[in-house]
Amino acid sequence: MTIKNIKLEGISAGVPKNISPAISTTDKYGAEDFVATTGVVEKRYSNDFTTSDLCLAATNQLINDLGWDKKDIDILIFVSQTPDYILPATSCILQDKLGLSKDCYALDISLGCSGWVYGMSVISSLMSSGAIKKGLLLAGDARKQCYEEPDQLFGFAGTATALSYGPCRSLIRG
Repeated sequence: MTIKNIKLEGISAGVPKNISPAISTTDKYGAEDFVATTGVVEKRYSNDFTTSDLCLAATNQLINDLGWDKKDIDILIFVSQTPDYILPATSCILQDKLGLSKDCYALDISLGCSGWVYGMSVISSLMSSGAIKKGLLLAGDARKQCYEEPDQLFGFAGTATALSYGPCRSLIRG
């Protein structure tokens, strides 16, 4: 896969403050093997945040760091298996909370582990013609109220990736 005419401007993440080991030391498969295999040592969690809360924090930080004007953002794609609601789309909620233009293209994609990669494929394809100049890819998960299980593998996080169009740029070549 090749992504042409797109520049990755920056990435930001939002995570809760609560930390626990990624896997119980009493797990029958062994915590050391898990960490050696995945590289995951700890996870973040909190039932006080939704996925959009974490993505919103990451996005506000990224927009501020880049000095972007929110009215110039043409597209927002939100990727998650844990949206805030079934309807309305979480991307539309984030579009409003961020104060983006009502003309901003907003889309939800329901995917987990491979979600960021698929989201990158979709947003870069939509932007590569030049009709869309600046975009945000937001991805994350926050499984509220189900953190009671001590062996739940994944923690909570929200990320924001900023992209811009520019002729002759190549983000990924495959």
